[in-house]
Amino acid sequence: MFLFTPHERRAILFIAAVFFSGLCLDIVFKIRPPLYQRLNILDEPLSEAKIDINRATYEQLLTVPGLGASTAARIIYSRQEKGRFNSLDELRKIKRFSSRMFDRASPHLTVNAVEVLSGSSL
Repeated sequence: MFLFTPHERRAILFIAAVFFSGLCLDIVFKIRPPLYQRLNILDEPLSEAKIDINRATYEQLLTVPGLGASTAARIIYSRQEKGRFNSLDELRKIKRFSSRMFDRASPHLTVNAVEVLSGSSL
């Protein structure tokens, strides 16, 4: 019927082994997801304190889940150009700040709209 050389048989067995190994791994990961997904490591806040977006540095914004380097830079640029944020909803006006990103980052952010002036006499 099919006559294969020893080299061809070895190649076919290798391809079949790779295919079935991948199939088995796919089944295992569907049954038992990877550890980082089970523990939600990527969604845990790095600290319990909320970060004030009106005072946060670039490095502090990078610790917020969902915010990357370019988004942190755009937040600081917007703050410098337009002034203080009065609410977290103003973040949605920033270019490429998606609603998914907002939903992920907003629990870790705060806006202190009233700033106490040091050294002022009232």
